[in-house]
Amino acid sequence: MVTDKIQPDDWIRLGNRDAVVCNVYENRPGFIEVVYLDRERAINEDAHWIDDHWEFVHQGSSGGYADKYDRLSRFVSILRAGRYH
Repeated sequence: MVTDKIQPDDWIRLGNRDAVVCNVYENRPGFIEVVYLDRERAINEDAHWIDDHWEFVHQGSSGGYADKYDRLSRFVSILRAGRYH
């Protein structure tokens, strides 16, 4: 499974968004937590591997504000620095 190779700090593509992996859920194979930018806000949300691509677990909902969580500060910094910095 592709998630066997995914690690925190990795960049992935979710639809038309670049995202940084924050957490790989060991007890839920194929599920991860990511941060991504939405109108300059850092958002954290769960995603999962479906067929051959990543999708948000809860389509149509927005996740939490990642800047509010100390545990995500490292990932938000990576995100704000940019994928190709």
